[in-house]
Amino acid sequence: MSDRYVEEAKKNMNALERLLKGLPGISGYVDRELRRDADKRLRETIANQLEEQKRALLDIQKKLLGSGGLALLGNVDSAVTKLQLLIDRIRTASYGYAGLFDAVRIREEQLKALHSFDVALAGRVVAVEERVKALATAASDRTSFQSVSDQLTDLLGELNNMFSKRQEAIIAPDLLTNAGYAPEVDLPPDSAE
Repeated sequence: MSDRYVEEAKKNMNALERLLKGLPGISGYVDRELRRDADKRLRETIANQLEEQKRALLDIQKKLLGSGGLALLGNVDSAVTKLQLLIDRIRTASYGYAGLFDAVRIREEQLKALHSFDVALAGRVVAVEERVKALATAASDRTSFQSVSDQLTDLLGELNNMFSKRQEAIIAPDLLTNAGYAPEVDLPPDSAE
């Protein structure tokens, strides 16, 4: 998914950036800047998609208010709160790229593992959308509302935990060398270069 953003960034490079990319020692820096921009846009896309789901949850709240479902509002409010927290964390996320003089350095293999968090998160947006749709249906008939609501809040909790691990990995990149720390995702061979 983020490879599309990297290719777009490469196409939009100006003549000076292309010249700098050709200089020894600078090429890797330019590539990392392109990856940084692509990853930022990927996270922005994820946050925007999650914002759509938050709006859908707010619509469910309105529907419940209008139909006497006041007792169910707490469930939806909990999901909205967790979703907003996740959106805010994604929008303000650190890039995971160390500058030349930064105290914490992230090596390329760790960068690939860190990137897997963003890819895994992007893959789970569909699950959030499915659960929000199921909650909208359950709000109409109210038969499985509690169960569906719990599934949604559990999923949002898992995503927030995944994002916490990502933040920990930025502070302590050696965590990424631990087997199973980063989520398992299928990345193209050059996806984090």
